[in-house]
Amino acid sequence: MKKFAKAGCLAVLLAVSACASSGNVSIKNETSESVDQKIHDGVTTQAQVKAIYGDPLGTSFTDSGHEIWKYEFVKTKENGTNFIPYYGAFVQGQHGKAKTLNIIFKDGVVWHHTLSDSDVQTRAGLGS
Repeated sequence: MKKFAKAGCLAVLLAVSACASSGNVSIKNETSESVDQKIHDGVTTQAQVKAIYGDPLGTSFTDSGHEIWKYEFVKTKENGTNFIPYYGAFVQGQHGKAKTLNIIFKDGVVWHHTLSDSDVQTRAGLGS
């Protein structure tokens, strides 16, 4: 009976702590195609981008003075090995997807934009 209780607790722990997300939720469901339908190089203004996606996660400038807005959304899940007694202390980690939308503005109008969708993996613990 105790084994079933321990297995049940482990299953609940896995379900509760399995996912995490961070960043600009406004790009969570975006694809390159959906972004291209909303943003048009040489046409879309900064105000229009802000109305669609909100404030960027970060801003910077190119050497030539163009402003860059960065939107990022990351969703990760805990690796199953994190929950193996003793072993988990050595090989903790997460895996998931990261989306990044970079928009470069020239004189307040979109000059160029890209959306990338990447696999991400983090490792921690005594063995990393």
